[in-house]
Amino acid sequence: IELTYASSDIIQKVVENWRRQKVYTEQWDRQQFRNWMESLFKKGQIKDVHEYQAGESLTDSFSLQFIPFSQGMLYVGSQEPIDGFQIDLLTPVADSFSVAYARYEDFKKLEVAKNRIEVTLSELKATQSQLIQSEKMASLGELTAGIAHEIENPLNFVNNFSDLNTELIDELQSELKAENISEAFYISNNIKENEQKILHHGKRADAIVKSMLQHSRSGTGVKELTDINALTDEYLRLRYHVSRARDKEFKAILKTDFDETIGNINILPQEIGKVLLNLYNNAFYTVTEKAKQQTNGYEPTISVATKKINNKVEITVKDNGNGIPQNVIDKIFQPFFTTKPPGQGTGLGLSLSYDIVKAHGGEINVGTKEYEGSEFIIRLPISV
Repeated sequence: IELTYASSDIIQKVVENWRRQKVYTEQWDRQQFRNWMESLFKKGQIKDVHEYQAGESLTDSFSLQFIPFSQGMLYVGSQEPIDGFQIDLLTPVADSFSVAYARYEDFKKLEVAKNRIEVTLSELKATQSQLIQSEKMASLGELTAGIAHEIENPLNFVNNFSDLNTELIDELQSELKAENISEAFYISNNIKENEQKILHHGKRADAIVKSMLQHSRSGTGVKELTDINALTDEYLRLRYHVSRARDKEFKAILKTDFDETIGNINILPQEIGKVLLNLYNNAFYTVTEKAKQQTNGYEPTISVATKKINNKVEITVKDNGNGIPQNVIDKIFQPFFTTKPPGQGTGLGLSLSYDIVKAHGGEINVGTKEYEGSEFIIRLPISV
């Protein structure tokens, strides 16, 4: 039963005696007890009057005893007042109830704390999902910027060779009218060669667009045989053009060393593409930052290599940037940890990359020397 301090005179008296830790007794007649029950019923504190009075009928006199304990009073009702000996017997009962009630309060506090933790966890999961989506969209935005610049080259070739072929066709028709067959054959061969170049660069543009679409899709979740060398090189070139799009003066040396004996491996290409893009993002970021420091003779350099070792493929991404401080090297794969300034990184790139590589049955490791550069090594099984 929960009643306010001012709800009745008896409650005030009980509270005052509890404050002094003294036993309080009171004698009621039948009508007083009925009035009490009715007041409790009206306040919604009891649902059944008969159950509360613990009997079919009331006696003319009713004794109420309240025995104090730490958190309140133990109420004992009887027809006749109980004596001091009985009070002494009930005191340990009140003390035991005090312990039980303390455990009950602890349990309620734990329930409240548990509910708060569950709400907080739910909010964190929702925030994490939003951040992951933001990271993916930011990654896609950067990739799109790189594609826009990368696709410009093959399209320029297509346009240039198309214009050239238009001129050659005019020349060809002139030679045919003049019945200069040998010259006509020579021009037609040039047209044919140009058509091959148009086809080549058209396929190149098509491959770039497919890379963008592949990266933006969530994927089917089904692994497929993929040319890891082509995938690694494709994303490297695209990421380089992102840096060029941001800063026309930016230049970097790109070194590649691909093991041609690897062939195709069984992976989710769109997922491994995200891993590569995250590693390239970090590599280009650190060499760009170091270049801003105008180190004498410094040449931003990013080296990418693949190598087949037994039944695994090793992909190495190395840069000559500022490296990673040793005191944080163990934290870089943790979610939301970033060494970048506020607003320039979510701290999810390497964490997502770690999870993707692990899901492929592989591993990712890092080696670094502060102010000299970093090296990330991905090891993937050739077939799973």
